[in-house]
Amino acid sequence: MKTIAAISTSPGVGGIGIVRMSGEDTFKIIEKIFKPKGTTEIKPYTMKYGHIIDPKTQKIIDEVLVSYFCAPKSYTTENMCEINSHGSFVVMRKILELCLENGAVLAEPR
Repeated sequence: MKTIAAISTSPGVGGIGIVRMSGEDTFKIIEKIFKPKGTTEIKPYTMKYGHIIDPKTQKIIDEVLVSYFCAPKSYTTENMCEINSHGSFVVMRKILELCLENGAVLAEPR
């Protein structure tokens, strides 16, 4: 099964934006692009503070909170994470691009 990613919040003006990723490789991908403050251990049903970074340049993209959900007890019944970033479309689009560049595919409508 593919790991999918998409911007989950509707377009427009908002303070917070969410990029959701779901599938078997979710945690492998998020470990490449997310640098948490403190422990790097993934604990299900928790939220961690840190930064999304571009792994090629180590440049910080945004300050975020990441929520972790483990299969089968998630909204999608798969491993899943939600990246809560600032609501700028440019920021959310860059985070989505990093997810896609590191192994996810763009989610499609059902």
